[in-house]
Amino acid sequence: MITPSTPLMTCKYCILNELGHCRKLRPLANEPRYLRLQNGTILTLEFDCKNCEMKIWKS
Repeated sequence: MITPSTPLMTCKYCILNELGHCRKLRPLANEPRYLRLQNGTILTLEFDCKNCEMKIWKS
């Protein structure tokens, strides 16, 4: 069961890196980041730059 304290997914793929905004290279303070799906669901992105991981949470 998914609870608010459990991320939907943890992955090594980082959308910040893909966009050219890797914090290891260029620190930015634009937090939090969100993804909006076609069905209207909003997902919150959390970045663990020390471990090069991105967590996706249901908002």
